[in-house]
Amino acid sequence: MKKLLVLAVLTVSFFSCSNDTDNASNATALREVVLFRNSPQELHWKFNTTGQLTEATNGQNQVVERYTYNNLNQITRVGLFTNGTETSSYTFTYNNNGIVASINGNDVVHNSATNTYTYSHNGTVRSVTFNTDKKATQIVDMVGTESTGYLMTYQAGNLTSYTRTSMTTNTSRNYNYNTMMTYRTELGRYTAALAMVKSFMEPEFLAHAFTSEYVPEECHHGAPAALRFSYGVIPGERSLQFTSEEFVNDTPSTIAAYQEYYYGN
Repeated sequence: MKKLLVLAVLTVSFFSCSNDTDNASNATALREVVLFRNSPQELHWKFNTTGQLTEATNGQNQVVERYTYNNLNQITRVGLFTNGTETSSYTFTYNNNGIVASINGNDVVHNSATNTYTYSHNGTVRSVTFNTDKKATQIVDMVGTESTGYLMTYQAGNLTSYTRTSMTTNTSRNYNYNTMMTYRTELGRYTAALAMVKSFMEPEFLAHAFTSEYVPEECHHGAPAALRFSYGVIPGERSLQFTSEEFVNDTPSTIAAYQEYYYGN
């Protein structure tokens, strides 16, 4: 199957007479990211004027997640919503190293030798190992004697590989990046606080490279399938538009989803 993903990011300083529509480094603040528009997975990330990701809404503009921060830009609470009504929540505290120390009042145990943090939730024992950049490199879930493992590698702030292994389902993604400034969104900076808590809540969040500094140029997810990225502009919008097309045996197929990244003043 072919996927066409649209990644929209701000392009320029947006002077009316400027022809420089390629340099994302001149972007102002990120305001919204639309993921998988016109699909059941459609999601809108909303950012405030200080660059904090404050909530996620679905395609019907109903809140699905809401985030509360402390004065250190750490997420202290995540509210989870169903049909626009909050149904559950997670609360977080942090240690002096800025890593989660407790979840819903339960201590997270730290192994300093491996920089691994472990906690229990609903019968699952989850261990999360972080690198010096506070990015999760390994996550292990234990449910009884069954385990699910996640391995992530990074280079210069970009996710280069994601692997999920279990007794039933295995997933592998490998990313290549074009480090031209046109491909730099700095989305990783905006989502760093969310990535921290999602490492404990929902490891699958890490699979899509949304915590990277650049848009991937190519993503291989099981030979011979690959996503190949290019960019353009959205007319009349403060954004760049990145598109990716999935090829299997070098043959493209159909459009599957869109992603749009918008910036503003």
